[in-house]
Amino acid sequence: MKLFFFSVFLFLFACGSSNVESDDKSALTDSTIREAETIADEENVIIDEELPINDESEVSEEFEDVEWEDYEASMTQDFSFVILISTKDYDSALERAKEASEKLGYPIDLRDLHENDEIGLSLPRKVCEEDICGGGLDYPIYIPRSDWGESKYVSIEYSDGFEGFTTGYYIVVVASGKKGDPIIQEALEEAREFYDDAYAKTCGVWMGCGC
Repeated sequence: MKLFFFSVFLFLFACGSSNVESDDKSALTDSTIREAETIADEENVIIDEELPINDESEVSEEFEDVEWEDYEASMTQDFSFVILISTKDYDSALERAKEASEKLGYPIDLRDLHENDEIGLSLPRKVCEEDICGGGLDYPIYIPRSDWGESKYVSIEYSDGFEGFTTGYYIVVVASGKKGDPIIQEALEEAREFYDDAYAKTCGVWMGCGC
């Protein structure tokens, strides 16, 4: 009889162990499946984020009908400049600019431009690379002066940036304004009290990206 009960006990224990193992395996399998599904979902999300749809046809069509010559003309305005001297020597231009500022009482405003062997004058590297048109442009860059605040000032500019000017010259400017601005005639008369050869010149200036 004891042997019978002992045999029954072993049988029940074996069945119980089998069920536990089965349950454990089932739980493990379900957990593994859920983890795999979660990973798959996360991978799908990452793929969606990393590969946005880029419809190149839409980008190109946006500019298809742009008349670039008309656009350039619309972004160019006629400005007049009162000029004291044109020289190929930057130091001579700087000397005249300082002298004119004292005689005329105009503030000297060089816009942080400095002499540059490659293009004549350039804005600072930081301005070129971070500020103009939102940044990302290569140094050196020269932007012709146009509507830069003061109408009467003393500045050194570079003739290559002005349409119709003889290239390769540093020019000392003491006033600027849109064509027809009475400030030009006024500044010219004041400049000629000290510099007989002062003159005014008008040219088209690009009014696009600046700093």
